[in-house]
Amino acid sequence: MTPIVSVETTTRHRLVVSVPENDVEGVPGGTIVTFAVPSFPGRTFHAPIARVSHDVNTKTRTMPVELDVSDPRAELVPGTFCEIDWPIRRNYPTLFVPNSAVASDLQRTFVIRVRQNRTEWIDVTTGDRSGNLIEVFGDLHEGDEVAVRGTDQLRAGSEVSSQLVTSN
Repeated sequence: MTPIVSVETTTRHRLVVSVPENDVEGVPGGTIVTFAVPSFPGRTFHAPIARVSHDVNTKTRTMPVELDVSDPRAELVPGTFCEIDWPIRRNYPTLFVPNSAVASDLQRTFVIRVRQNRTEWIDVTTGDRSGNLIEVFGDLHEGDEVAVRGTDQLRAGSEVSSQLVTSN
């Protein structure tokens, strides 16, 4: 039997966001998330986090998070793709270095720390980016000196002289 009428709610939507598992922690339910849709250039929309599935997709390592979108003027079209400005928060301190400080070779990703005028390769994993900075995780500590330009040509144990570089 073919339906005669289809009822739709066009003023409320559920926006499902596949969030990387590392970025779900620390963002509580109710947090307001900003998003944009291509059909409204330059305009942003806002919606609270309503539900976190706590079920990681093993292929993508993401977790579905649902936002309840109020659309009183029924402007948004269901099924539209969105660009989300996800509010990343860490429950622990992290370090950022210049993007250029992170180097890779065939075996590892690293930054070059300078201690007592000698270089050390410190293995890192990278996280989020913020402008020309990138978050790094590894055996680095606040106050460590790192080479602004990481390269595998600057071998571990090389003697260097350092100078302070500040970013604007």
